[in-house]
Parts: sequence; structure tokens; C-alpha cells
Amino acid sequence: MSVLFRDALLWDGLAPEPRPHMDVLVDDGTVTEVRSSSQARGVSDEHVVDLGGACLMPGLIDMHVHVMWSGSPDPVSVVDSEGEQLTGLRAVANAQAQLRSGVTTVRDLGSNWDLAISVSRAVSRGYIEGPRVVAAGRTIIMTGGHDPFWGIAADGPDAVLRAVRTQIYAGAGIIKVAATGGVYGRPEGEEIGQSELSYEELAVAAGEAHRFGLKVASHALGSRGIADSVRAGVDTIEHGIFLTEEIVAEMKRRGTALTPTLHIYRTIADGEGAGIPAYAVEKARKAVRAHREGFHMAMEAGVPIVAGTDAGSCNTPHPSLIQELRCLRDYGMPTDAVLRAATSAAAAVLGKADAFGTVEPGKAADLLVVDGNPIDRLDDLLRVRYVMRAGRLVSAPAVMSR
Repeated sequence: MSVLFRDALLWDGLAPEPRPHMDVLVDDGTVTEVRSSSQARGVSDEHVVDLGGACLMPGLIDMHVHVMWSGSPDPVSVVDSEGEQLTGLRAVANAQAQLRSGVTTVRDLGSNWDLAISVSRAVSRGYIEGPRVVAAGRTIIMTGGHDPFWGIAADGPDAVLRAVRTQIYAGAGIIKVAATGGVYGRPEGEEIGQSELSYEELAVAAGEAHRFGLKVASHALGSRGIADSVRAGVDTIEHGIFLTEEIVAEMKRRGTALTPTLHIYRTIADGEGAGIPAYAVEKARKAVRAHREGFHMAMEAGVPIVAGTDAGSCNTPHPSLIQELRCLRDYGMPTDAVLRAATSAAAAVLGKADAFGTVEPGKAADLLVVDGNPIDRLDDLLRVRYVMRAGRLVSAPAVMSR
């Protein structure tokens, strides 16, 4: 069925400002025409959606989520109590909540039992309604490393090679590695700046993943682990707390992207008395102090920056993208760049700039319609009117968590 969105305030995912009085024609899941509303229309009235000046824009992209996690104060304990089957059902519900808020693509960077890969397959086969899911499944870690709850322990280059191939065989759409310790993971024996997988191990992971056409995301907070990851050729640095000017310059030179996940660390740092484990609160407070400085260095150097929330983590429910976008803006990123970080820039980092992320002829019809103008007022993203995923209007749109 062809659908004509009439009289939109169109933000195409690229321009600094939206264009008023525009029509967007969708046919067979693809944007086929973008034109002024004054031009002739070629679609019967029953397939016309008159927007009356509402803003039409690309569907949003969250570059770091965990669909199986609950967003509770201690999501690991919830999974332990629920088990695989109930957790899998909740993962589907979380994915659907993301879609109803206007998030049409998520990159899932870690799940027990490779559950996110199953959710990705269920969406792509039409079994369930949900966003496009680019899923890593289990993370490749060192023995005793970060993400032990869903890690594949691999020590030495040969073991890492086998682990990468294991995830490729499982159907992963991206490979996740843990180059350093983290904030929420192990109560003891894990420091946020500690290097974990070595440069040699990271280089094998990146090389093998790239050989099979997959990108690599590296959980990397400490300076050495970030530097090793960048030199090894990973595609994105996740979190990137303790950046240095030298690392940022190398990221810029190589085109390595940063997913800073600003909101989650502030949430955990402020989580005393909110049920978040005390060890994580203490470590997050150390991280927040360095995070802003590193983010500014990356932004000023022109490092590609994309929006990711770590949704599902401690007190960060599905969806939470508006909170991350607010953080990006509050830390100095212009609003149009903030929106690109969750649309066109994110699609480019995924290697899918030719497929989605903008409203242009030939792109997938992943579209979001909101009342207002998010370029002028970011929180207008909460005023969801319609969501379209691959040309299909999503029923009962719901606003994002405020």
C-alpha cells in the first residue's frame, strides 16, 4: 500500500532546519518521493495521512541497548530470578516499547543466551513487531572480565578467534568486545580503568569480524584499553570515559566513532538509596568526573559521535533515548547535531547510510511524526503521533519515558 504523508514539517536527518509544507510518498516500505505540498499528488485519498504541519523525520536509532535487561536498579539480579524464558518474553516487550516511542533501530550490545539475536530474527521474519535489532549476543571477554553474565571467556588470540566465529555462527550482526573493566559488572576485582583484553586479542577480533563484514564495538573506559581498541581497528568505542588528546586524535584520523552513553553514568552516580548496588554508585561517581572532559575533547576534534543509552541498565528503562539526547545537548552539542547522532550519523556508523537514517527517495520508510519541532524544542520528540517501520504504521504510538 502506498501512503502519502501530506503537509509535513520535514526534517530529513541532514539539514540544519526542517522544511515546511512537504509531502513524503511511501510505497512498498520505501520512501519513493519527497516534494512540496503544492505539487500534484498521485495517491488516492484513503491512503493520505494529512499531518497539518506536524514534524516528519527519520526514525530514531539507539546505538547501545540491552533489550533483555529490565531497567531496574539491579537488572542482573532480575535475570537471575526470571530465567531464560521469561527474560526472553520481556526482551520482546522492551523492543516493542522502543518502537512505539519512535526508535526504529537499536544496536544491542550484550545479552545472556544470545537472546537479542533471537529478537532480531523474530523482527526480521515478521513474527513480532519491533525495531530493527543489530545484535551482538554474548560479549567476548577475558576470563574474569567485564560482562561476566553474558561473556564468552577467551584468553589469547586463538581463543578470541574462536569466540568471534562462534558469534558469527550464532547470527550476530555485530561483535562486542570488552577491552576494560566497567562500572556495573563485578562487585569485586574489576576496576573501570583496568585494561582487560590485550591489543593482540582485540586486533584478532577486529580483523576476523571485518573479514566477515561485521563491525566491532569495544566496551572501553580506561585510556589504555581505549587506545588498544582504536589501534586494533574497532569501529566504535563504547563509553570512552578516560579519553586523552592523543587517543582522540587517532580516533579522528581513523574515523573511529564514540558512543558516550552519558546519561547512564549520571544515573548510576546519583543512585545511592535507589537500589543500585553501592559498588557501582561509587565507581560511577569517579567516571562522571572524567566523562564530560573526554566527551568535549572528542566533540571539538570532530570524532563521529552517536547516541546510545545503555537502556535496560540500572534505572534506565526502555526507551531512554530522550534522556541521552538531553545530555548530549547539555554537554554542548548543537540540537541538529544531537538529532543526527540518533539518525543519519548513527546509520553511517552502522554502515547503513544508504539504507536508512534519512528521509530520502530510495531509503527505508523508517519514519517518526511528532507534534512540534524537535530542532527548536528537543522534548517535542516525546509528542509522538505516528511511527512507521519499513513502511508499516505502528499501532498505538506511545511517548518516550520522560
